[in-house]
Amino acid sequence: MQQLLAKYGKITDLLEEEAETFRSLASTKREFEAGEVLVASELQSPDQLYIVDDGRLFASMELRNGERAITRLYFPGDIMGTANIPFDHATQTITANTASSMYIFPRSNLVDAFTRLPRIAAIFYTFAALENAILNDRLVSIGRTRGRARLASLLLEIAAREHLVECDDPNICRPALTQEQIGDAIGLTTVQVSRLFKELTTQKLIKRRDGNVELLDPTALQDLGLFRNRYEDLDLDWFEEDF
Repeated sequence: MQQLLAKYGKITDLLEEEAETFRSLASTKREFEAGEVLVASELQSPDQLYIVDDGRLFASMELRNGERAITRLYFPGDIMGTANIPFDHATQTITANTASSMYIFPRSNLVDAFTRLPRIAAIFYTFAALENAILNDRLVSIGRTRGRARLASLLLEIAAREHLVECDDPNICRPALTQEQIGDAIGLTTVQVSRLFKELTTQKLIKRRDGNVELLDPTALQDLGLFRNRYEDLDLDWFEEDF
């Protein structure tokens, strides 16, 4: 739960009552193995929400032609399943990409938290809107840029997401995705992803080692990928302790 509090604490100083409310959302914790499906699209009720304590996960949709589109990436501190809240069936499949641990709670718990502490609703909404902005950026990237730009943008997104709750080097990221999964996230084939990694490496824009990717020239990658770090664009002046 500390990852969630650290993430939300980056945008506003949490009051103790708010921090305690976040801690009390979930009392159940579960471990999931890499490859395990938490929620199956269209097959399960979306009643449960998940707080990522450790590990990496992704949301995906199966297309009619048999291909898969990865729509969201989840990191420690994220709340998963919010896209399913209004529906009677899950709209996407959520899969653990690495061994992961999760706090689980029913969506009904949010009602009490939002009613008692409006700032929690505001914080929750801020991150939901932020995730939508990031998804929109990726959709524009897929539809209007070339493969190199898509890969550069995805690597920068992962680095920004990781650095939000971790104090590691912001220019080193751990994709924790296979090349096939990266392709599913940016609309490319495995062969194309492999070739593009080699191109970015040859051009000394990145360096790969032990599953990590070092961003050797972040500015050049940002220009290439037309990337905007949405976490730096937040306007939080409207957050007030007494609203």
